[in-house]
Amino acid sequence: MDRQRRKFIKKTAAGLIAAPVLASSASNIASGKESVDTIVIGGGFAGVTAGRELSARGLNTLVLEAQPRMGGRVLTLPLAGHDIDLGGTWVGWSQPHVWTEIMRYGLSIDETAAVNAETAIWFDNQKRIEGSAETYAEIFERAAGVFYGPAREAFPRPFDPLYAKGFGHLDAMNPVDAINKLQLSQVEKDMMLSLAGINAHAPPVQSSYLDQLRWFALGDFDVWNMWDNLGRYRISGGAEKLLQRMQGDSGAEFLLDSPVKSIISDEGIVTVTTNTGKVYHARAAVVAVPLNCLGDIEFQPSLGAVKSRVSKARHTGSGTKIYARVKNVKAPVMCQGTIDMPLNFLWTEYVDDDSQILVGFGTSDKLLDINSEAAVRRAIKSFLPEAELLEFFTYDWNADPYSKGTWCMYRPHVLTEDFKQLQENQENIYFSGADIAYGWRGFIDGAIESGLRVGREVADGLKKG
Repeated sequence: MDRQRRKFIKKTAAGLIAAPVLASSASNIASGKESVDTIVIGGGFAGVTAGRELSARGLNTLVLEAQPRMGGRVLTLPLAGHDIDLGGTWVGWSQPHVWTEIMRYGLSIDETAAVNAETAIWFDNQKRIEGSAETYAEIFERAAGVFYGPAREAFPRPFDPLYAKGFGHLDAMNPVDAINKLQLSQVEKDMMLSLAGINAHAPPVQSSYLDQLRWFALGDFDVWNMWDNLGRYRISGGAEKLLQRMQGDSGAEFLLDSPVKSIISDEGIVTVTTNTGKVYHARAAVVAVPLNCLGDIEFQPSLGAVKSRVSKARHTGSGTKIYARVKNVKAPVMCQGTIDMPLNFLWTEYVDDDSQILVGFGTSDKLLDINSEAAVRRAIKSFLPEAELLEFFTYDWNADPYSKGTWCMYRPHVLTEDFKQLQENQENIYFSGADIAYGWRGFIDGAIESGLRVGREVADGLKKG
């Protein structure tokens, strides 16, 4: 099955790369024969948004994407008649920027099948419990209410994360230490540790407790509304469908297979050189690459100390995500494991006549070898002993040199001490991306928000200049 899975991904990815909507044909600009007004580095949602906004303001714009496909940390592939997202997936109406784009392009929304789950599986003192979804929800909601208790005071304006002062102590604290101090039962502590793990997509001790609280604030201080945004609603046809609509609405030029080696700003001109030796010139550049990859580009003047340090340390997102098609599981299920299990969350995403598709998350590739069929089967059976694994699909974002990780949650101290510096431009070099958004950082919504903001800032800056 592993061989078939690899063939599937290779074949499907090739089909996506060949799709004409994903890249403009090479032009004089794209071949480096002319200068442009703006260059955007990165073809994910942030870069595509920035490119669209800049071109809409009359600026001649070139978008350079390192990979042979557009999308960044979004990747949609077919599985058993469904469009699954191996990267960014879920959206919600508490995410204003992506929701606006969904409405703009007339796209529709699907719901995860787990929303109708009647059965839940969780663990109490290492004992597997199979009970009603209502019982599970009651335990989870009470525990989450305690875990997220400081959120309203810390984030009275959720889209202005530094508005409230005096919460550096929560930023210095990791959620493990916080949970151990809370008045929770052991099963509640285990649930919250597992929740903090999926939020960080890493061992929770690596993340900031304050940054964990942000998602709850952004979800209107309601645990179920938060989860609606985290795992309930997805774009029909996959997240790439929205990206393609936005790209098709852009006046920018797009060039694939163009990893950037260096960015030099000198006397009002930005010179961008790719690894293949092509050189482009512009009045301004937007760097819309993942935070983890910033340090791989040579900057002159040099990349600021804060950006360099945070990029080198990386954000927490480094876990696993799998889709598995199984049979013998008759109804939708919601499963939550403990933090030391290979998968700490697993739920039904699609239900078909003869099978269902599960989506699962783990905090570390050290706990789950995503290339091992046997390991994936064992991980699923720890929740669903009756499940027969038919096939599974995944993508190793940690090994991808142009992502080096999954979604972004900050380590301790970064939010209160470094966030503003991560956003700041350096002369006529600007920075964008889901990893430095004000609101839904690490999400499609955050990428769009950041692309809109930087597109406006660059246009205003060039107008003044």
